[in-house]
Amino acid sequence: MFTVTKDAEIKLVDTVSGLSDEAGSWRSVCFFFNELLEQYRSDYQIQIAVNLLNDLLVAHQGGVFVCADQTIILVCRNVTKIQLDKAVFQLRYLFMDDPLAYDAGGDENSDFCRVYDLGVEYAEFYQFCRKKLSQNSRVESTNEPAGRQAISSEPVFEGASNKFTPARLAHVEHDLNKADLSRVFRRQPVCAITPDYEPRKIFDEYYISISHLRQMLRVDTDFFSNRWLFGYLTQLLDERMLDLISISPTRYFEGPVSLNFNIHTILSRKFRDFDAVIKPAVKASIVIEVHIGDIFGDISAYVAARNVLHKLGYKVCLDGLNSQSIMQINRERMGFDLAKLQWNADLEVDLNTEENQHLMRAIKNCGPNRVILCRCDTKNAISYGQAMGINLFQGRFLDKIINPNQKVTN
Repeated sequence: MFTVTKDAEIKLVDTVSGLSDEAGSWRSVCFFFNELLEQYRSDYQIQIAVNLLNDLLVAHQGGVFVCADQTIILVCRNVTKIQLDKAVFQLRYLFMDDPLAYDAGGDENSDFCRVYDLGVEYAEFYQFCRKKLSQNSRVESTNEPAGRQAISSEPVFEGASNKFTPARLAHVEHDLNKADLSRVFRRQPVCAITPDYEPRKIFDEYYISISHLRQMLRVDTDFFSNRWLFGYLTQLLDERMLDLISISPTRYFEGPVSLNFNIHTILSRKFRDFDAVIKPAVKASIVIEVHIGDIFGDISAYVAARNVLHKLGYKVCLDGLNSQSIMQINRERMGFDLAKLQWNADLEVDLNTEENQHLMRAIKNCGPNRVILCRCDTKNAISYGQAMGINLFQGRFLDKIINPNQKVTN
């Protein structure tokens, strides 16, 4: 059992992000000592609480993280419910005179702590940890020297490694709060193709270009090197995109469009606020894209988000499908309206292969007018898609036809 008191939020997220594959053997208890009365919240009393946890669970693998606001988060492996209950009781007794421990009637106050079974609550716990990191980075940013610029003239991160770490995420989040994201806001059309290869635009996809974002923030970090931190970054970008569009919705919704959002974003108050400024007639022409990885991470959350979107009048598109994952989905059961299949040049060699035949049946089951073949950078991709029965396409090949003078590449 180890203890972390410096940069605890960063090290907590880093630790928890590595537990996903074996989450079933881990539990956590979050003690909300930031809510204690001031007289019970001295460094000395917090240290006693930390020592108690270490003594009680000395034989277990794990750690005690003391956050900047004095919240204590215990993460422990192969610990029983009885052992955790004993630890909670000991700490509750330690602060028994504070109303956070017991209410006026002498009953246990449920606000004292929260227990997580990571085997079933990993996603929720990880989200809580990222929120703690976000809150702390915002507090630290307000205490930085006034001379620090949101986007410096030199890369924020230097050194040999460009891996995405919690420390780098904190810096990126700070800079994002002041960055003009309209500079990295992109659109790419989804088109139907006529027999003579003339594209007919169906709608535009709006998205934030990650590569251009890195250039604008002047960082050399590989955002994709840590999928959990990248997931949190995309939630931050979701919020900024919602803010950007909400300021002037008519500017962005002149025609049918699609927007990419995390499931967490769709179920958030921020999205409800965004929805409130969109006219009902416009919603029918808006497609919300949700990545298949996000869906499989929490199916029940996807169902809730899909129901919300359909009730509000939006269409739902599954993004990120490949030739394997599209065969595992059922459109009627999953209730989506469109699906994006990523172009794979390896499949075009022989349309009569068993894999292509299975793929053709999967496309037919989804509906040829509901599948979009994306990342089409060549005419061969279009020809392949048409041979497979696909009618909708997206990619740089079409971008060049529609706008041959386009200076920015999608």
